[in-house]
Amino acid sequence: MVSPLKNPLPSGEYAASKVLISFYKDRWIPITFCRFVDAIALHRKAVQSGSEIFIFPPDCKLT
Repeated sequence: MVSPLKNPLPSGEYAASKVLISFYKDRWIPITFCRFVDAIALHRKAVQSGSEIFIFPPDCKLT
């Protein structure tokens, strides 16, 4: 289910925070590290194309 609510893009210090983008296919597969603001934009594009990616803090242990 897609929520009709939209979160604004982060601003200030949070926009430049580094995050890990990953997806899950039988196991967690890290894609890349990027700025939080870019990760949110990429997530929105993925959802529009029918895919799903996940955004985590860079120190998150995916097991």
